[in-house]
Amino acid sequence: MNVGLVATLVIRFHPGSQPIKRIRIIKTPSPRQKPSRILRNFLLLQRTSANTVLRYLQATNPLLPVLRAILFVMIKSLILVIIIALSFEVQAQPVQPVAKNNKGVFYFAVGSHRIFYTPSTIHVIRSSDSFFDFTLIKVKGQDEGGLKFDEAPQFSYTIGYYFTNGKLGIEYQYDHIKYFVRQNQVVRVKGTIGSEQLDQDTLINPDFFQLEHSDGGNYAMINLVKWISITRSTKTMTLDLMLKAGIGLVNPKTNSTVLGNHRDDKYHISGFVVGLESGLRLHIGKYFFATGSFKGAWANYNHFLIWNGYGKQQWFSGQFNYLVGCQFPL
Repeated sequence: MNVGLVATLVIRFHPGSQPIKRIRIIKTPSPRQKPSRILRNFLLLQRTSANTVLRYLQATNPLLPVLRAILFVMIKSLILVIIIALSFEVQAQPVQPVAKNNKGVFYFAVGSHRIFYTPSTIHVIRSSDSFFDFTLIKVKGQDEGGLKFDEAPQFSYTIGYYFTNGKLGIEYQYDHIKYFVRQNQVVRVKGTIGSEQLDQDTLINPDFFQLEHSDGGNYAMINLVKWISITRSTKTMTLDLMLKAGIGLVNPKTNSTVLGNHRDDKYHISGFVVGLESGLRLHIGKYFFATGSFKGAWANYNHFLIWNGYGKQQWFSGQFNYLVGCQFPL
């Protein structure tokens, strides 16, 4: 397979300013050039551009160590899929993974994910018994770490149908995400507890405030799906660009302790979520595939339950999904 790389990167952070970095790589391999040479050129471009962006972020915004982790995990995921695709390069006659006579493809997949959250504002209200109505500002949270089996792991699954004639698909996607408020962080607390007015920095600890969507923050979404072929079809595999846009409900099971009052909640529809996702889909033969993708979402939990009350919370999340699945032409 004759593959050429042409890439130009110019980074200009302010209108009218001089570019701080310009990269131009032009490489046209001969027909005999091996995929390893192509891969080395790709890695050089990825590493140089990523380091340039990270230097700018560190100089201008010290609040973004999470972006560093997200950027490197995204690059590593992309590189892994491309390594797999290039390592299976064959000189075979091209065939479509799905026969043209079929109207579409039914598929399902399962896997895991890592998810990162922006700091969020949490508002909790209780109007009976010991009254309170207060807000915790810029609270940091984290997931449980991906595919861990100490308890139920973070998992994702999709079930969908892709219309080959219309070149568009629809799918149901369920992400069993987990969220934990980090303990021992200092946040601003404003509001009322009993007759006391609060507007002060406060240390979060389990006696004061503990919040976990630990049996799942749970995104349940309907997505529109688009696949765009980016490599030549072979008898073994095809690599597609995968694009998704979706909307759905959030169905958390919240465990909370507020001012010493604990509640282990039931599953409860608490709001909605919208998201965009993109990544790579590797078709392996006719019936199998693997995907690696990044999903950005905005979730609005406007009524999760606490002891004799309720809470509100919103966040943006960045999520890395990795799934394997089966597909069946119909």
